Amino acid sequence: IIGVNEESSIGEDFDYIDFFLPGMIGFTIMTSCIYGSIERNTKFRKDGILRKLLTMPITRAEWILSKMLFMLFLSFVSTFVILVVGIIAWGISVKINIFFFLLIISTSFLFSGMGMIIGRFVKEQETADMAGGAITFPMMFLAGTFFPLEQMPEFMQTIAQGLPLYYVNEGMRNAMIYGDAEKTLYFSGFVLVFTMIFFIIGVLLTKWKED
Repeated sequence: IIGVNEESSIGEDFDYIDFFLPGMIGFTIMTSCIYGSIERNTKFRKDGILRKLLTMPITRAEWILSKMLFMLFLSFVSTFVILVVGIIAWGISVKINIFFFLLIISTSFLFSGMGMIIGRFVKEQETADMAGGAITFPMMFLAGTFFPLEQMPEFMQTIAQGLPLYYVNEGMRNAMIYGDAEKTLYFSGFVLVFTMIFFIIGVLLTKWKED
């Protein structure tokens, strides 16, 4: 019974690995960007680096953007590794297009910004991992990363549709697997909105004088 439900939710022309791989990419980018941003921001504050930035000709937005670009590089590296493994091990067919690259960029910026916001309230490095886990693990299981959202209770589906990772996963699947341009644009729009929100909040919350 479980196999039949899973197949109907994913689609007859696609295997579970086709569903899983895009979710794995979204999950990997999320965890690396959030954990990386939280730990780095906490370390910089503890070492007094944020205060030293006051003496440098750089704005808060530029500093945040530079950190996001570094995390973007790591996101492309991890995505490449996952794709290579998926293609070699399972022979998965992937559509590489402009939407695919735009989603990786916006997803990396989104979760880097989220990590910096969380890191603003984490005072000790020892609590950085706990703060990251409190965000990433619920989102990982609720956002349809490992199984179709249709298999979850309706109230959990409603919760999932408020999570950024849900739109990342669905955008990735439609861009690189299903090839549905209309749905890709729909989900990508939400990702871009989340990205702008977290970037703006991150800039506003970054106050070097208090650090």
